[in-house]
Amino acid sequence: MGHVAWSLKPLGRTRGQRLLLRVVLYGGAVFVGLPFAFSYVMTRTDPGPVSEHLPRGYEEVPLVAEGLRLRAWLMPGHSDKAAFVVVHGLGDNLESYQVHAQHLTARGHTVILPDLRGHGGSEGRYTTLGGRESEDVRAAMRYLRDNGLAESGIALMGFSMGAVAVLLAAAHQPDIRAVIVEAPFDTYRNTVAHHAKLLYGLPSWVPIIPLSILAAEWRADFDADAIDAVAAARRIRAPLLAIVDGNDQRMPEPVVRRIVEAHPGPNKLWVASGVDHVGAISHPDWEKVVFGFLEECEI
Repeated sequence: MGHVAWSLKPLGRTRGQRLLLRVVLYGGAVFVGLPFAFSYVMTRTDPGPVSEHLPRGYEEVPLVAEGLRLRAWLMPGHSDKAAFVVVHGLGDNLESYQVHAQHLTARGHTVILPDLRGHGGSEGRYTTLGGRESEDVRAAMRYLRDNGLAESGIALMGFSMGAVAVLLAAAHQPDIRAVIVEAPFDTYRNTVAHHAKLLYGLPSWVPIIPLSILAAEWRADFDADAIDAVAAARRIRAPLLAIVDGNDQRMPEPVVRRIVEAHPGPNKLWVASGVDHVGAISHPDWEKVVFGFLEECEI
């Protein structure tokens, strides 16, 4: 019996050690592995195919933001019209917004279409959902100013992530004449939590969400708290048109409305009924709403 009792003790300790090891491994997978995996999804870019030839009337112009070379197309317009920067969203590129540009150039506006970092033909490995991308918007604005194309001011138009980049870039800029944004989110932290619930069914209190944001900040070198479109809207004095896509679960009306309500200047919220995410241009009232807003702004 003594021999049996002696042999069971190390067995008990081995089981305890195995249990502890499993706890450590599973805990590491949940609280380290999953956040890093999610951070990869949150920061990855998808450049996608790009055209080899410029459409008629455009010229390709060089932009540089934080040392990254960005692809951009420019369509010159009239000097007595505000020049537009039109900014795409996540996983897209400038070529998707040529129709928007055509509507604006038909009114005589100069239009510059940049590829945000890591998208289209631009350099860059990571996305920050509008944070560092605001520097890409500023690079386009700087090009317009440096080349005498912003004599009548600058107007900004952005979509989804590009809308947030536009709002951040417009803050405290005295020559911004108007800002048009479609489907912006309110804050980085809120939109990550919202999409975690929408796409993966994760409630907001799950610690994986803040840990994933922390990992994303480390991976892409940005400050999540600085990506706050509501705070940016408070620092914009130019008129603001915010567009809600009626069928959009990602950036629903209450989210976009927070941005509009924070804006101290003239503003308008338009709900484009029956359209999906960044699909408002297919709405029959798009021209009437957008051009009506521009006429009210006298640009």
